[in-house]
Amino acid sequence: MTPPRWGIMGTGGIAATMVSTLQDLGSPVVAVGSQRPDAARSFAETWSIPNAVSSHDAVAEADDVDVVYVATTNDRHHENVMACVAAGKAVLCEKPLALNLDQATDMLGAASRAGVFAMEAMWMRFLPFIAKLDELIADGAIGPVTHVAASFSFPAPFEPDRRWLNRQLGGGALLDLGIYPVSLIHHLLGPPVDFEASSRIAETGVDHTTQVISTHDNGAMATAACSFGADTANEAVVSGPGGRIRIHAQFHHSRRLTLERGGDRVESFDTDFVGHGFRFEVAEVLRCLEAGLIESPIRPHGDTLAVMGWLDAIRTRCGIAYEADG
Repeated sequence: MTPPRWGIMGTGGIAATMVSTLQDLGSPVVAVGSQRPDAARSFAETWSIPNAVSSHDAVAEADDVDVVYVATTNDRHHENVMACVAAGKAVLCEKPLALNLDQATDMLGAASRAGVFAMEAMWMRFLPFIAKLDELIADGAIGPVTHVAASFSFPAPFEPDRRWLNRQLGGGALLDLGIYPVSLIHHLLGPPVDFEASSRIAETGVDHTTQVISTHDNGAMATAACSFGADTANEAVVSGPGGRIRIHAQFHHSRRLTLERGGDRVESFDTDFVGHGFRFEVAEVLRCLEAGLIESPIRPHGDTLAVMGWLDAIRTRCGIAYEADG
């Protein structure tokens, strides 16, 4: 199979990381687009990309592009993915896939009806530590999972125009950071049967800090925390009656797990890898395209929609709203 040719929407740091990863893997990147033509030209020159176009839609419309990576700000994801689907182009869209469940349902529904591959770039889900974590749990290393605790925070300067706290760009700690602990909890425990949540709202109207306590089937519980104002451990701990598995920082792309019982370390597991962790989600996209799949069985549309629905519910509980919510 001829390697699919990639187009990139967006020219920020995460787009650069993806292009570097694709080039390391020998996957051709043939086009990049931005609403700022100078940015697209500069990015193309830096990364030796042959075609710089002056809009995001032009990337999807380019004849030589087979699959598009959407690396724009959160507020543009719906528009950008819908353009890819309309052009019949496979699409990998940065997390969060959308600002809310309605948008995500619209996007993935359109892709399914068109027979176009679409996947949220929840790169954590494809990393080696997740497979090892699942294996340990399945083997009964800690017994049934009864509690999950995860946090992802860092102190960010208050710069209202940057995407982190900009409501117009779909900013806020929950969608930018909290999606990782929420996704991990959903993966391990499924959807909540009940939850409580609280946020500290920034002057810009989005959450600066959010905490969630949830209850799941069989009485399992979880805590998730995210903040732009705290230097937390950024670890996750998965516990059961037979011990706990510590997912070391940064937990969303961890390279080491430790099995602990009581106060003792029982065994550590090396889940390190060569290169950037984006390579694993890229490999899944390529595998799915070669197999003719329109969604990943590892990160199926249903999982993305379930997490998006929970994020919506948390935002509603905490009074966080975007214009796209209507």
